[in-house]
Parts: sequence; structure tokens; C-alpha cells
Amino acid sequence: MDYKCKMSIIGDENVGKTSIILRYLNNTFTNQYITTLGADFVDKVYFKSDLPSLNPEDSLTVTIWDLGGQKSFQEISTLYCEGSAGIMIVFDVSNVETFNSVPNWIDFAKNCCPKAQLVLIGNKSDLESTIDADKIRNLEKEIGSKVYFSSAKVSLTNKLSNINNIFENMAENLLKISR
Repeated sequence: MDYKCKMSIIGDENVGKTSIILRYLNNTFTNQYITTLGADFVDKVYFKSDLPSLNPEDSLTVTIWDLGGQKSFQEISTLYCEGSAGIMIVFDVSNVETFNSVPNWIDFAKNCCPKAQLVLIGNKSDLESTIDADKIRNLEKEIGSKVYFSSAKVSLTNKLSNINNIFENMAENLLKISR
């Protein structure tokens, strides 16, 4: 059976949403930043070799929506986000303002897709964090979800990356929902 679902990645601008996706799908990183205008999407197909819980004859196609973080795009982002079974909310660990925006993004996600699986990602873990660890733990308790830390700048084989782990955990959760 071929399972299909939609996932969105949201957060303030410049937190590395597109970089996370590019690192995951292509294992590439660029310092040449191009702002996502509105939204972009790409499909990732998983097979048994990617997700052990899949049957050998099955596949899971996850359409990953990368939503621009500019406030001017938030109204249209609702349209792109609708129907997402999973939502990754990204903040920059070196920019406390992006962390302070996370509750707004959680509200956005819950209003848009109340049943979606939420995952929080503190990106740029290769940089020094400016966010109080207690605030992160409190947020984890509040939403009932672990905050993952990642760096899109380092190779997928570097333990700071954590990107494969994040996406594969999300894919496993989405597969459970799809079945």
C-alpha cells in the first residue's frame, strides 16, 4: 500500500527551515540565503529500508511544505498548512526572539491543524544558545513534546545535525496516523 500525508515546516524567517530540508533531502548546505516567498514543497518517499515499520511492499510519501516565516505571508500560510498531519516548528537557538515566537507558531499550528503532530526544533545548534534551558524544558512540558536540536550547517553524519533522526521520527508518527 502507498501511504500519503502532508507535513509543514514553520517558524520565523531566517531560522533555517529551508536549510533543514535541503540538508535532509540532499545533504547540502549553502550560505547563500534565499528567502522562501510564500511556500515551497517537495515529496520524500520512504520505503522499508528507511522506516522499519513499513511492510516491504509499502511506501510512505510525505509532502513537505516549507512555509515562509515573514509576517506578511502568515495569512496565506494558513492555506498551505491546512491538512498537515505533522508540523515542525523551528526556532534559532542563537536568537531568543525566534524562541519567543514559538507560542504564536504553536497557536497557528493548532488553529490550522488541530490534530497534527507537533515537533519543535531548535536549529543552529552549532552556535551558542541564547535561550535559557529552563524555558525550553517548560515549553516541552507545556506542549507535551520534546524539543529537538539540530544544525543544518553540519553534515548528516555529525551528531549535531540530528536532522535524519527528526524527520524519520516524524515519518514514523505520520505512518501510524496514515494507517
